[in-house]
Amino acid sequence: MSWFSVLPTALACLLLLFAPGTLLIVALGLRNPAFLAVAPLLTVSVASVSAIVAPYLGIGWSLLPVGAATVLLAAVLFAIRRIPALRQPKLPWRTALAGSQRMLLLGGVGFGIGALSIAIQLRTAFGRPDNISQTFDNVFHLNAIRYVLDTGNASSMTLTGMTNGGNPPYFYPAAWHGLASLLIQLTGAPLPASVNVLNLCIAAGVWTLGCMFLVRTLVGPNPYAVGAAGVLAAGFGSFPILLLDFGVLYPNFLAVSMLPAALACVSIFFGSRQFVNIGPGARFLLAPMTALGVAIAHPNGVMSLLALSVPVLLAAWAFFAIDRRRAGRPMRLTLAAGAGLLATFGVMAVLWKIIRPPAVAAFWPPIQTQGQALGEVITNSAMQRPVAWAVSALAIVGLAIVFRRRATAWFAGSFIVVALLFVVVSAGPAGRYRDLLTGVWYNDSYRLAALLPVVGVPLAAIGAAWLIERLQERTLRFRSNAAPGAAPGLLDSAGPIIALVVVGLLQAPPMVTPVLSAQANYSTTPDSPLVSSDEMAIIQELDNYVPTDATVAVNPWTGGAMAFAIADRNTTSKHTLTTYTKATELLNDKFREAATDPSVCAAARDGNVRYVLDFGTREVHGGNHGFQGLQIPDATPGFKLLDQKGDAKLFQVTACQ
Repeated sequence: MSWFSVLPTALACLLLLFAPGTLLIVALGLRNPAFLAVAPLLTVSVASVSAIVAPYLGIGWSLLPVGAATVLLAAVLFAIRRIPALRQPKLPWRTALAGSQRMLLLGGVGFGIGALSIAIQLRTAFGRPDNISQTFDNVFHLNAIRYVLDTGNASSMTLTGMTNGGNPPYFYPAAWHGLASLLIQLTGAPLPASVNVLNLCIAAGVWTLGCMFLVRTLVGPNPYAVGAAGVLAAGFGSFPILLLDFGVLYPNFLAVSMLPAALACVSIFFGSRQFVNIGPGARFLLAPMTALGVAIAHPNGVMSLLALSVPVLLAAWAFFAIDRRRAGRPMRLTLAAGAGLLATFGVMAVLWKIIRPPAVAAFWPPIQTQGQALGEVITNSAMQRPVAWAVSALAIVGLAIVFRRRATAWFAGSFIVVALLFVVVSAGPAGRYRDLLTGVWYNDSYRLAALLPVVGVPLAAIGAAWLIERLQERTLRFRSNAAPGAAPGLLDSAGPIIALVVVGLLQAPPMVTPVLSAQANYSTTPDSPLVSSDEMAIIQELDNYVPTDATVAVNPWTGGAMAFAIADRNTTSKHTLTTYTKATELLNDKFREAATDPSVCAAARDGNVRYVLDFGTREVHGGNHGFQGLQIPDATPGFKLLDQKGDAKLFQVTACQ
C-alpha cells in the first residue's frame, strides 16, 4: 500500500474532523476564519457524546447519530444566538473572509510549512500506511476499533466490555476509537491504514491550527506570530510524535492535540479582547463545549486543561479587581467574584482527587535529577530528545515578552505550571507529594513531556515574531537611508516568508532522532516485538483458513490478539490486560490437552474456539505470562497444522469436532 493510495482517505478524514464542527461554528455566528481551529474540537465533542447516547436510543454507531446530533445542536445554537442578550455582533462574510492580506498569506504559509513538515515526519515514522505500532498498548487500541465496528457501539461507557470477561463495563475514553471506526465506515480503508491516516490528520491539522489559534488569541492578528506558530508546531520532539511513539497513547495524543485550541477558548471565556466580533453566546459556550470533547478524548487531557487554566482564572480576577479599584467602584462585586474563584478552585481540587487512575496504575518512577529536568525544559529536549537550540532561544524571548504584557502574563504562569509538573514527575522524589501533583498523569514523564509544546510553541512563535519585526525594522531603516523615498522592494514582501522557511529549516535537525525512534516502533521485521513479519503473514492469510464465525485462541502478549483487529477474526483475548472467563482460562492453560481432557473441548465448544495461533513464547515486553495450553508442539494429537511461517503457526482443533 502506498501513501498516494490513501490520499482519498486523508481527505475524507479531514472532512470528518472539520465538517461537523464547522457547521456549529457557523451556527454560533463566528465568521472569523481563525475559529476553524475550534471545529475539530466541537466535532469530537458531538461525536463522543453521540456515541454514549446512541445505544440508549437503539441506534448503531455510524455517521447517522453524529450527523443528526450536529444538525440538532446547530439549530439550538442558532436559536440561542437569536436571544437579544446573547446576539452576535453582525460581521458580513465578505469582511470576515477578507481580513488582512498579510495575515492570510503568512498564516497560510506557516500552516502549510508546519502541516507538511509534520506529515513528512509521520510518513517517515510510519513507513508504510498499513504498518502498525509494535508497542504494548496498541493491542488494545486497534482491537477496540474492531470491537466498535463489530458491535456498532462506540460508547466510552461500554468499550471495556471487550476485555472485562463479562463483568460490568466501566468508563474508558473512546473518542479516538469512535473517530477511527467512522473513518473506516466512510472510506472502507483497512484498519491499520485508517489509524495512521487519522493520526497524521490530527497532528498536521488539529494540532497545528490549534497552536496558531492560541497565538492569535494571545497576541491578536499578528501575522508573523500566527504564521510562526504553524511552522513551529512541527519543531518539538515531545509532541506530537512522542505519544505516537511511546505507548502508544492514541487517546492521550488526541486530547493533547486539542489542548491549544481549548485553552484559547478558556482565555476567550475569561475576557480575551483579541476577537472583537464575538458575542456573549459564543464566548461562554465555546470553552465548555470544547472541554467536554477533551475530557472524553482522555480524562487527563481535561485535567491538563484545568492546570493550564489556573493562571487564566487568577489573572482575570486580579485585573477585574484592579480595574474596579482604580475606577473607585464598591468592593462587593470584587469580593463576590473572589468567592466564586475560590469555589471554582474547590471544584477543581475535588476533580483532581477523583479524575485520576488507580494508584496501582501510577507506578512510573522518577527518571533523572532536577537539574537535568530543568535543562530539558529550557532546551526543549524532554525525554532525552536532542536539544532544540533555535526553538529554545525563541521560546525564552517569547516568555519574556508575554510576562511583560498584561494581556498575556497569565500564559507565563501556564508555562511555569507545566514546567513544574514535568520537573516533579521526572525528577521529584517518589511519594505522596509527587502522587498528589502528577498521579493524574500516571506519574508518567512521557505524558507530561507531551504538554511542554502546548506552551512552548506559542512562546517560540511570539519570540519569532519579535525577531522578524526587528529584522524588518532594520531592513526598512537601511533602505530608507540608502535610497530615501524608494518604494518597498520584493524583499520587504518576501522577507517574512523567507524567515518562516528559515525557522522551519532550523528546527528540522533536532527532529531526526524522534522520527527515527518512532520509525523503529512502526517497522515490521522478523524481530518486531509485537507482531513479526512471519506472524503478520500468518494473520493476513487467516481468510484462507478460518471461517468468519470461528474464534481463534491466542496469547495476546505474543501478538496473536492482533488477528482480531487486522483479520477480523474473533479471538479469545483482545488485550494483554484481559479479565478471562473460567472457560478461557482453562484453554489458556490446557488447550493442547484437548485430545485427552474432555473439559477442554467443553470449554472450546462454549466459545466456538476452533483454531489456535501459536506465536511462540517471545512476548512484547520480554516477560512470561504462561499460556502453556496454546503452545502446540508439532504432531500434538487433536491439532492440525494449517499454516506456518518461520516459528509462527496456525492450528485447527480437530480433537473437539
